[in-house]
Amino acid sequence: MKIQTIFNTLKTARAKNLERRELSRFDKLIRIHDKNTYGDSYNQMMGARKILANYAQKKGVTIDIYDANKLIENDETVPSTIKDYVSDKINVVVRNILTGKFENKIISANTDKIHPKIAKTTLILPDRFEESMEVVKHGYRNTSDTFLRHLYRNIEELTRNVTGKNSK
Repeated sequence: MKIQTIFNTLKTARAKNLERRELSRFDKLIRIHDKNTYGDSYNQMMGARKILANYAQKKGVTIDIYDANKLIENDETVPSTIKDYVSDKINVVVRNILTGKFENKIISANTDKIHPKIAKTTLILPDRFEESMEVVKHGYRNTSDTFLRHLYRNIEELTRNVTGKNSK
Protein backbone atom coordinates (compact mmCIF):
# COMPACT_ATOMS: atom_id res chain seq x y z
CA MET A 1 0.00 0.00 0.00
CA LYS A 2 2.82 2.44 0.78
CA ILE A 3 4.52 1.60 -2.51
CA GLN A 4 1.46 2.77 -4.44
CA THR A 5 1.46 6.06 -2.50
CA ILE A 6 5.14 6.63 -3.28
CA PHE A 7 4.53 5.76 -6.92
CA ASN A 8 1.62 8.26 -7.16
CA THR A 9 3.71 10.97 -5.48
CA LEU A 10 6.55 10.46 -7.97
CA LYS A 11 4.12 10.44 -10.87
CA THR A 12 2.54 13.73 -9.73
CA ALA A 13 5.96 15.35 -9.20
CA ARG A 14 7.08 14.28 -12.68
CA ALA A 15 3.92 15.69 -14.27
CA LYS A 16 4.44 19.04 -12.50
CA ASN A 17 8.09 19.11 -13.57
CA LEU A 18 7.16 18.43 -17.21
CA GLU A 19 4.51 21.16 -17.11
CA ARG A 20 6.99 23.63 -15.60
CA ARG A 21 9.56 22.80 -18.30
CA GLU A 22 6.99 23.23 -21.06
CA LEU A 23 5.90 26.63 -19.69
CA SER A 24 9.55 27.69 -19.52
CA ARG A 25 9.99 26.71 -23.17
CA PHE A 26 6.86 28.69 -24.09
CA ASP A 27 8.20 31.76 -22.27
CA LYS A 28 11.47 31.59 -24.21
CA LEU A 29 9.81 31.35 -27.62
CA ILE A 30 6.60 33.37 -27.37
CA ARG A 31 5.97 36.29 -25.06
CA ILE A 32 2.64 38.08 -24.78
CA HIS A 33 3.57 41.25 -22.92
CA ASP A 34 0.22 42.91 -22.26
CA LYS A 35 -2.81 41.32 -20.64
CA ASN A 36 -5.07 44.24 -21.48
CA THR A 37 -5.13 43.80 -25.25
CA TYR A 38 -8.36 44.49 -27.09
CA GLY A 39 -11.32 42.20 -26.33
CA ASP A 40 -10.73 38.49 -25.86
CA SER A 41 -7.50 38.44 -27.89
CA TYR A 42 -5.25 37.83 -24.87
CA ASN A 43 -7.15 34.70 -23.84
CA GLN A 44 -7.16 33.35 -27.41
CA MET A 45 -3.42 33.97 -27.79
CA MET A 46 -2.71 32.29 -24.44
CA GLY A 47 -4.68 29.28 -25.62
CA ALA A 48 -2.61 29.16 -28.81
CA ARG A 49 0.78 29.48 -27.08
CA LYS A 50 1.67 25.82 -27.53
CA ILE A 51 1.01 25.95 -31.27
CA LEU A 52 2.93 29.20 -31.64
CA ALA A 53 5.85 27.95 -29.52
CA ASN A 54 6.15 24.74 -31.55
CA TYR A 55 6.13 26.77 -34.78
CA ALA A 56 8.70 29.24 -33.43
CA GLN A 57 11.00 26.46 -32.26
CA LYS A 58 10.80 24.69 -35.63
CA LYS A 59 11.55 27.89 -37.56
CA GLY A 60 14.24 29.23 -35.18
CA VAL A 61 12.46 32.46 -34.21
CA THR A 62 11.00 34.14 -31.16
CA ILE A 63 7.62 35.88 -31.15
CA ASP A 64 6.80 38.94 -29.03
CA ILE A 65 3.28 40.38 -28.94
CA TYR A 66 2.61 43.84 -27.53
CA ASP A 67 -0.43 46.07 -27.28
CA ALA A 68 -0.02 48.61 -30.11
CA ASN A 69 -1.00 51.44 -27.75
CA LYS A 70 2.40 51.01 -26.09
CA LEU A 71 4.04 52.39 -29.25
CA ILE A 72 2.49 55.82 -28.76
CA GLU A 73 1.58 56.01 -25.07
CA ASN A 74 4.29 58.53 -24.06
CA ASP A 75 4.00 60.76 -27.13
CA GLU A 76 1.74 63.76 -26.54
CA THR A 77 1.95 64.93 -30.16
CA VAL A 78 0.27 61.88 -31.70
CA PRO A 79 -2.94 62.82 -33.56
CA SER A 80 -6.20 61.35 -32.31
CA THR A 81 -6.72 59.47 -35.60
CA ILE A 82 -3.60 57.42 -34.96
CA LYS A 83 -4.67 56.80 -31.36
CA ASP A 84 -8.02 55.55 -32.65
CA TYR A 85 -6.28 53.38 -35.27
CA VAL A 86 -4.09 51.52 -32.73
CA SER A 87 -6.77 51.21 -30.06
CA ASP A 88 -7.74 47.68 -31.19
CA LYS A 89 -4.38 46.55 -32.60
CA ILE A 90 -1.43 44.45 -31.46
CA ASN A 91 2.20 44.73 -32.49
CA VAL A 92 3.71 41.36 -33.49
CA VAL A 93 7.52 41.15 -33.51
CA VAL A 94 9.30 38.09 -34.93
CA ARG A 95 13.06 37.78 -34.33
CA ASN A 96 15.47 35.30 -35.89
CA ILE A 97 17.34 33.56 -33.06
CA LEU A 98 20.56 33.07 -35.05
CA THR A 99 20.96 36.42 -36.80
CA GLY A 100 18.98 38.74 -34.55
CA LYS A 101 17.12 40.13 -37.56
CA PHE A 102 13.57 41.12 -36.70
CA GLU A 103 10.42 42.48 -38.29
CA ASN A 104 7.18 43.69 -36.82
CA LYS A 105 3.65 44.24 -37.99
CA ILE A 106 0.61 45.87 -36.47
CA ILE A 107 -2.50 43.72 -36.84
CA SER A 108 -6.06 43.87 -35.60
CA ALA A 109 -6.81 42.26 -32.24
CA ASN A 110 -10.56 42.41 -32.74
CA THR A 111 -11.67 38.81 -32.24
CA ASP A 112 -15.14 39.47 -33.67
CA LYS A 113 -13.80 40.72 -36.99
CA ILE A 114 -13.50 38.38 -39.99
CA HIS A 115 -10.44 39.00 -42.19
CA PRO A 116 -10.94 38.28 -45.90
CA LYS A 117 -8.07 36.49 -47.64
CA ILE A 118 -7.77 36.35 -51.42
CA ALA A 119 -5.21 34.01 -52.95
CA LYS A 120 -4.34 33.49 -56.60
CA THR A 121 -4.53 29.84 -57.61
CA THR A 122 -3.36 27.89 -60.64
CA LEU A 123 -4.95 24.60 -61.64
CA ILE A 124 -3.51 22.17 -64.16
CA LEU A 125 -6.25 20.01 -65.63
CA PRO A 126 -6.01 17.27 -68.23
CA ASP A 127 -7.50 18.21 -71.58
CA ARG A 128 -10.63 16.17 -72.08
CA PHE A 129 -10.19 16.01 -75.86
CA GLU A 130 -6.53 15.03 -76.03
CA GLU A 131 -4.87 12.85 -73.41
CA SER A 132 -1.32 14.22 -73.75
CA MET A 133 -2.38 17.86 -73.29
CA GLU A 134 -2.99 19.80 -70.09
CA VAL A 135 -4.93 23.01 -69.59
CA VAL A 136 -3.79 25.69 -67.13
CA LYS A 137 -6.53 27.67 -65.41
CA HIS A 138 -5.94 30.73 -63.23
CA GLY A 139 -8.37 31.78 -60.56
CA TYR A 140 -8.84 33.30 -57.14
CA ARG A 141 -9.74 31.66 -53.89
CA ASN A 142 -11.58 33.65 -51.23
CA THR A 143 -11.48 32.63 -47.59
CA SER A 144 -12.33 34.30 -44.31
CA ASP A 145 -9.89 34.21 -41.41
CA THR A 146 -10.68 34.42 -37.74
CA PHE A 147 -8.45 36.38 -35.37
CA LEU A 148 -6.12 33.46 -34.64
CA ARG A 149 -5.83 32.38 -38.27
CA HIS A 150 -5.05 35.99 -39.24
CA LEU A 151 -2.39 36.07 -36.50
CA TYR A 152 -0.88 32.79 -37.76
CA ARG A 153 -0.70 34.09 -41.34
CA ASN A 154 1.06 37.26 -40.25
CA ILE A 155 3.53 35.39 -38.06
CA GLU A 156 4.26 33.06 -40.97
CA GLU A 157 4.88 36.03 -43.29
CA LEU A 158 7.18 37.74 -40.77
CA THR A 159 9.05 34.47 -40.20
CA ARG A 160 9.68 34.08 -43.93
CA ASN A 161 10.99 37.64 -44.02
CA VAL A 162 13.45 37.23 -41.13
CA THR A 163 14.67 33.74 -42.01
CA GLY A 164 15.05 34.43 -45.71
CA LYS A 165 13.03 31.37 -46.72
CA ASN A 166 10.51 32.54 -49.29
CA SER A 167 9.15 29.09 -50.01
CA LYS A 168 6.14 27.68 -48.18
